[in-house]
Amino acid sequence: MEEKEYGFIKEGKVFRKAFLDCTDKEIGEVKETEEAAMLYYTERFALAQAKVNDVEEKINGTENKGSYLMKVLHLKETLHDFDAIGDFEGLYQRLDLLEEQLNSFVQQNRLKNLEIKTALLAELEEAVKSNEWKSATAEVKEVQRRWIKTGAVDDAEKERIEGTFKTMLDGFFERRAGFYADLEKMMKEKEANYKEFIDKAEKLKEIEGYTDLVEKIRTLKEEWKDLGRIKSDVRTEFWNQFQAIIKTAISKAKKEGKAKAGSGNKKENLENRSAFLKELETLNQKITPTANVKSLKDKWKNLGPVSRADMDRLQNEFLFLMDQISEKQFIESLLHKKLKGKQNDAEKERVRMKIIYDLLHRDKNELSTFKENLEKFNTSSGLDKLIGGKLELQERKVKVKEEILKQFKAGA
Repeated sequence: MEEKEYGFIKEGKVFRKAFLDCTDKEIGEVKETEEAAMLYYTERFALAQAKVNDVEEKINGTENKGSYLMKVLHLKETLHDFDAIGDFEGLYQRLDLLEEQLNSFVQQNRLKNLEIKTALLAELEEAVKSNEWKSATAEVKEVQRRWIKTGAVDDAEKERIEGTFKTMLDGFFERRAGFYADLEKMMKEKEANYKEFIDKAEKLKEIEGYTDLVEKIRTLKEEWKDLGRIKSDVRTEFWNQFQAIIKTAISKAKKEGKAKAGSGNKKENLENRSAFLKELETLNQKITPTANVKSLKDKWKNLGPVSRADMDRLQNEFLFLMDQISEKQFIESLLHKKLKGKQNDAEKERVRMKIIYDLLHRDKNELSTFKENLEKFNTSSGLDKLIGGKLELQERKVKVKEEILKQFKAGA
């Protein structure tokens, strides 16, 4: 029988000698010579050494050493079954030392993790108190992300700290879910207001006068703003319905207006337009006429056809009056910006006069410059017409302001 320090041969069988708690173990049989068999199993021990060397090198080469603890424990459980002859006891001593080092490292890490998670619990406790759900949810999820990223704590603390975290987290999301459920219910209830609004809007189609229709549409648009919050896609759907109703109502009113205008005779239309101009003249006698310029223009447009000659004359009067009304409103807005409503009447009159003088002076200078530039142009017939229109417009601007200045002086 051949026998060495870590193994022996008996009755044609190869045995590894007992070590630590492991008894003698049959690991093979002699196939050629006893020397060859012992050499084969002795050389195989290098493979067992390599397994231990490999895990030791990896542990020494990483910061996350704790992740190799299970690898070390697995080697300790399985290495004694490896068929080889050598110093297995020495390998187990190395593994014991590695296990001790890793346990110490893991314990330190778990203490550090406990500190981190305790701090995260404090952050979470503050975040879950908030009712600003969007920002609070972002904060809670950030704490949750950092919690998951942080490693385990000691088993003695695990149930307490993990349970506290889960309780706070669940409580927050339950409160948030309750809030949004209530909000959803409230929005559903408010949808009834929108449906009533649409029913009211349908009555726009029954309004005959275009001016009255425009005014009612403006009122309804203001009401729309106060209908309350509902889901954006549902609100958009109601808005589209409202816009479709407006479009239909306006189209209907315009058609009816044209039909009504066409059915009346030109003499009646002329009387209506002349009467309307007198209304504008009365309005224009005020230093600060208050009127919706667009509504006045719309009304003029729908008063019905007259002869071409009458329309040219009436249109010029209309434009001249409308320009004055618009200009006075513009002057009043400038006056308000300059004085901010704090000065007395005398100061207002003084500043108002200064504004009209400045505007008139500006328009006269522009007219003068335009006329000077006209002499330098050698224009074609097409441009003559365009430039003539521009000249007429500039001259009218001057006349408008001269007329307003005359009224301001008369009222001073």
